[in-house]
Amino acid sequence: MADVQRPETEEATLTEETTSRKRSQKSPDTPGGSGMSRWRPRLVLGAIVVGTVLLLVVLPGYLASKPAFFDRYPGLSSQYEPWSASTHVQASCQDCHVPPGVISQVGYGARMVGEFYVSLVWRSREPSVFETPTNAACLSCHDDLRSVSPEGDLRIPHRAHVTILEMECVECHNFLVHETNPKGEYLPPMSGCLRCHDGDIAKDTCTACHTEKSVPDGHLADDWTVVHASKADDPECVDCHAWTENWCADCHTRRPASHVDDWRAVHGDRVEEHRGCEACHEGPFCVRCHGEVPQLNLDPTLELVQ
Repeated sequence: MADVQRPETEEATLTEETTSRKRSQKSPDTPGGSGMSRWRPRLVLGAIVVGTVLLLVVLPGYLASKPAFFDRYPGLSSQYEPWSASTHVQASCQDCHVPPGVISQVGYGARMVGEFYVSLVWRSREPSVFETPTNAACLSCHDDLRSVSPEGDLRIPHRAHVTILEMECVECHNFLVHETNPKGEYLPPMSGCLRCHDGDIAKDTCTACHTEKSVPDGHLADDWTVVHASKADDPECVDCHAWTENWCADCHTRRPASHVDDWRAVHGDRVEEHRGCEACHEGPFCVRCHGEVPQLNLDPTLELVQ
C-alpha cells in the first residue's frame, strides 16, 4: 500500500504538540526547567536575613540577659558577686526583677539588646533596667507560703503577711541575694522583724515567733532589772540576744516607759512601790538632786551600777 500523504497543516500541528509535550516535562515556571532555580535567590536572601537577625539581635539579647553580663559594670559587680554565692544563683536577673508575663519579659529582652550595644561604647553607664522584685515574681517560685522556717525554730505565717496584711515580700526579705547581713549570712536579721514586732504594731513576745525559746524564769523575777548586770557574762545570753551587736546598749540608751513627762514629780511615789533606780543609775546621779543617796526602799545588799 502506498504511503498516505498527510497535509502540511496536519504535520505542523503534530510538530507543535510534540514540542509542547517536551516543554511540559520541564518546569513551566523557570526558563531552563529547574524548579529550584527560581527559588534559590529567595532562599539565599532569607538565610542572610535570618543569620543577620541571629547575629545582631538574638545573640546580643541572649548574652545581655545572662547575669554575668552585668559583672562588666564596676557599680554592679559588687551585687553580682554576692548573688553568685547565694541560693538564688539559679535564678536569672529577670526572674526576680522583671514582672512575670509575656509583655514584660519580651520588653526586657528587647531593651537588653540595646543595652548590649551601648555597653560596647559606654562601659561606665550602668543600665537602669531592674525594678524592685514584686510579690508576683517571688511567688512564681516560692508558691508554698510556708508557716515555719526551714529549721522549724520560727513561726512565719507568710500567708497572713502577704494575703491579709498585703505586705510586699521585700519589706522583710533583705540580705538574701545581693548582700549579706552583719554576720555575713544570707538571712534577714531579727532587727528587721522588730520594725513591726515592737509591741504596738505587732506582738513582741518571744513565743509569738520563736518555737524553741521563751522568757527565762529569772527574767520574770521582781529584781531582775537590778541584778541582771551580774549575769552579763552568762554564755547563754547570746542564744537570745546576739541578734544585735550591743544588746545592753539597746535598752540602756532608751528612756524607760515609766519615765513620763512628769517623772521628776512622781518618781518618789514609784520608788515607794518598787525601787529600781540602781538598775541604770549610779549613786552620784541621785546625789545631784537629793544631796545624798535616798534610803527609801534601798536594798544595801545590791551592787550599784558600775
